[in-house]
Amino acid sequence: MLFPVLFLNFVLEKVGRSSSYRLFLRFHYFLAFGLISLTFFNIILHLFSGKSLLDLLGWKYLEPFYMGQQYYAFILTMCAFVIALRETWRYRNLIRNEFTDFELLGISWLWQFIFVLGPIIVLWGAELFRIALGGTGQSELTTVAYIFIALFNYFVSYKAFTQQTLFEGSVNKLKAIETKPGISGKSSSPIDSEICARIQNQMESKAYYLNQNLTIHDFAREIQISARTISSCINQSTGFNFNEWVNNFRVEKALGLLKDQDSSHLSIEGIGSDSGFRSRSAMYKAFKRKLGLSPGHFR
Repeated sequence: MLFPVLFLNFVLEKVGRSSSYRLFLRFHYFLAFGLISLTFFNIILHLFSGKSLLDLLGWKYLEPFYMGQQYYAFILTMCAFVIALRETWRYRNLIRNEFTDFELLGISWLWQFIFVLGPIIVLWGAELFRIALGGTGQSELTTVAYIFIALFNYFVSYKAFTQQTLFEGSVNKLKAIETKPGISGKSSSPIDSEICARIQNQMESKAYYLNQNLTIHDFAREIQISARTISSCINQSTGFNFNEWVNNFRVEKALGLLKDQDSSHLSIEGIGSDSGFRSRSAMYKAFKRKLGLSPGHFR
């Protein structure tokens, strides 16, 4: 019971959405620790009386409780899996359409973390279905499920070693995600070409892309055009989302500095910073995505 709650809490913390599920998480933490306390009670009972809950209540009463707990835990795990998928998908779209830091899109490891749970759910569900049909004893499905659980634990351990921020919270500026509705980059309504041209001109002439923390809401306030209109214009006129669109400007700026002899004294990190990139890795990812080459190739 505790595992799916921890799993979901971890994912929600990473995508900045845990407060939206606070009551759900608290209730299931309380329920999980309540069930865990029964184990300690059973141990204490055995130490002082030599008996267990099974001896006192009998399997007739404990079996429905045990199986009910198993089915509830399974349903909870499926819910956690679906919520994790939905909120991670929402996070990805939010970053694409509202933020400009390329680093925030580096969540492939989080997708892997979620999908590794899939085989465990399938095997667990198959075993419960077998029992519901009258099956008895432990089947091979249970053994295979334990193997996948071991692999899951290995995956988490490996990622904790290679991903130093694995157990850190979400980026502070993403706390706004909790209350802001997401902006979709796609719209079927017609767009005003003059407004779109103005958006493009404002970004180019005033170089808002040099702001490393730029969001679509910041840009909207500066040019007095709604964030939704900006998103629709960018998507329909260029085919890019806001994140890609802004980082393309940064790549062009960095290219100019890389080829400029007057900037030869600057390091690649310095050029990236002067072009609006928050980090070296964000700069490299943007270059790879747009040009298929690293910044060093143009030096």
